[in-house]
Order: sequence, then structure tokens, then C-alpha cells
Amino acid sequence: MCNLRGHGLDIEKSFSITTLGCKLNQFESECIRQELIRLGWECRDFGTKVSFSIINTCTVTGKTDSRCRNAVRRAKRASPENLVVVTGCYAEVTPKALEMMSEVDFVLGNSKKASIPFELERLAGSKSDLAFESSPEKFLYGIDDFNKHSRAFIKVQEGCDSSCTYCIIPRARGSSRSISRDDVIAQVVRLENNGIEEVVLTGIHIGRYGYDLPGAMKLDTLISDILSHTDKVRLRLSSIEMNEVSDGILSLMVSSERLASHLHIPLQSGDEDILKAMNRPYTATDFRAKIDKVKKSSMDISIGTDIITGFPGETDSRFRNTRNFLKALPFDYFHVFAFSRRSGTPADTMNDQVSPETKKSRSRKLIRLGKKKKFEFMRSRTGKRDVVLVQRKAKRYSRFLTGLTGNYCEVSLKAPSSKYGKLCPVDITHYSRGRLYGTLSE
Repeated sequence: MCNLRGHGLDIEKSFSITTLGCKLNQFESECIRQELIRLGWECRDFGTKVSFSIINTCTVTGKTDSRCRNAVRRAKRASPENLVVVTGCYAEVTPKALEMMSEVDFVLGNSKKASIPFELERLAGSKSDLAFESSPEKFLYGIDDFNKHSRAFIKVQEGCDSSCTYCIIPRARGSSRSISRDDVIAQVVRLENNGIEEVVLTGIHIGRYGYDLPGAMKLDTLISDILSHTDKVRLRLSSIEMNEVSDGILSLMVSSERLASHLHIPLQSGDEDILKAMNRPYTATDFRAKIDKVKKSSMDISIGTDIITGFPGETDSRFRNTRNFLKALPFDYFHVFAFSRRSGTPADTMNDQVSPETKKSRSRKLIRLGKKKKFEFMRSRTGKRDVVLVQRKAKRYSRFLTGLTGNYCEVSLKAPSSKYGKLCPVDITHYSRGRLYGTLSE
């Protein structure tokens, strides 16, 4: 089930694609979508009648695995005669589980993801002279837009060399590899020329950018080079590790209005013993010092984080340590995940596993705390002027549009539809019921 060749079917060149998981997956799906369209394929909404349904999967948790399987079933129900192609991290790590599903026709893991357009062309019996036949991975970098989205994600780095005891991603994505500086800059320039006004630099471990390139280029240098080669586009960093928030990055964030004042720095636990058990490369004391340093550089920089509840050995007192740590630090929001056992990781076989009920209870407590932190930060933005990327209607029949500030706050405002996808100065007028409201500045 790992090779589509040799079928020689005469089929309609139509497909749909859906993506689960991270921004990196979304970028790679967009590469596949645009390459297939270039080759003459028609892209339709997922869940409609097509010849091929492509599902780009995630496997971070058991819940994401379940969502992937549900997407497979949905695709087959909507178009029983179609061929279902499953790719991504779930397909890379656990291909046999997918091959056992009657609805799945082909399984192509991350290592074969770049060959999907090439293989679908073969299967459709196309005689096209494929530009990437000898090197199909070449197309998997380079997009013109982001499928009508207001902002684009681009890959600057792939893979991870860390060994966190709960994480399956190094097995799914391989070792850390960086995209060349010139390719990254060319990609951002292309998007800017096509009207994209915000680009998110993404990867599995973006703070390791450049370590494998000649001269050991660093992420802050890449950011500076992109800014110098572009005119307007705003850059935003995806998740970055605490140890890799460099002085250079902070300096750029403070000095340049075109680097979004937003850092997402995963913590995972505020308890020293749990951090050690997770094999995280810092202590809670180190983490506190870094967060304090970020806020001292500028209170306008918003800081988000990730937390895992119910890691093996997390007692009530260790959980309280994490909760108190989160209360004390100036986080502006956080994402909470219950620990999910992943086969093949050290944490899967650790003693003192925490019950599902306890995980849920602890998650609810931290989610409530996170909402309080988020609303406090949003209220602190009233009376300020921010540059907002106008994205969409706030609600289906709303008179308001909604947009995203540089420091990751959603703002509702009245604006003409011509402002979609544009960076606009906005005066934040008030906060009401969990929302910020603003007016366009002149």
C-alpha cells in the first residue's frame, strides 16, 4: 500500500485534501494542492465526490489519531468510488493501523509525501512531462498563495533532534533539517508579491534553524535577511523553545514593527521533577528567568505556552506546582493537553500513570486559569493602537470583521470587505464579553 504505480486507471483528475495537525502539515498540504492544480487537476471541497481524497494526518495524541480515522471514513462515505490516500505523521509512524482500514487505499508516510502528485499522475494515466520526475521532493517547497487564507505558513525547518520522553514526532519527522536561506527568502517574496501580508515561519523545531547549514546560520539572521528583502509583509514565529529565544530575536521583535510581538514558548510542566522525567532541556527556574527577560524587553510581547497534564508521576503536589507556576508568570494564554501515551516513547512504559479522570480534572482547572490570563491581557490592550491583519467575518451574519494583532489578540471591527487580508492600523476601543473591539485608524 505504499506505492501507487502500475494501476494505469483512466480516471477523472479531481481531488480533495484535508489537513490535521500542525502548521507544517498545512504548508505541505498547500504545496500538494497547488502542484496538482498546476498539473491540471481540479480541487474540490473535502467530503464531496472526487477521484482521490488526500488526508494529511497528525499523530501527536490518541485523539488526533481518532480524528484521522474519522476523516478517512467521511471521505469514503461522501464518495464511495474514490481512492483514499493517507499521508503525514500517522501514516509514517503507524502505517499498519491505517492499512487495516477497509476505507484506505494507499498509505504514504512523510518520507513519501512529496511524491503524491507524481504518483497520482501515474495512476490517472497522464502522459505529462513531469518537471519533478527525477526529484519529486523539489516541488514540496514553493507556493503562490495559501488557498484564500489571509496569512500563509511557510516551512523553514523540518524534523527534531530532541528526545522528550512523551513525543513521537522525531520518529515521524526525522532529524532536524533547515531550508536554505535563499529558498526561504524567495518564498516569502513570492507570497508578498501575490498579496499575502502576514507569513508565519514554521517547522518542528524552528529554534534549530541553520545549525545544519554552512556557516551555522541562526534564526535571527534569517529573520533579519527576510525583512531586508521584503517591503511590507509581517513575520510571525511559530512555537519556539525557551533556550532558543535569543537576544537577537528579542532585539528584532522590539525594533521592527514587521516582526509580530508574539512568542509561543512551550513549558509542558512547572514542576522540576516532571520536567526531568520529560527530558526537557531546562529547569523551571531557567524558564522563569527567560519569561521575565522577554517581558522586561517589552510588555507588548505576548507569551503563550503549552502544558501537559497527567504526565506519569504527576502527583497532586506536582500539579499544584505547575498551577502555581502558571499563576505567577506573565503568560497571556496557554494551550492545555492531557498526556497521551504514544507507543514507542519512554513515557508510554513509565510507572505511576495518571487516570483519565484526573487528567480531565486537572486540564479543566488549567483551562479556566488560561482563559482568565487571556482575558486579562486582552483588557490591557484597550486604548492602544495595533496593526491588525483583517481575516474574516466575526460571525456568519455579523456586521463585524475580525482580525489578529501582532501580539496575537483577536479584534472585532467594522471595515469594508476590501480590507480582507490587509494589515490595518486599528484603535482598540473596548473589551466586552471576551472580545476586543476597535475602529480603523486613519
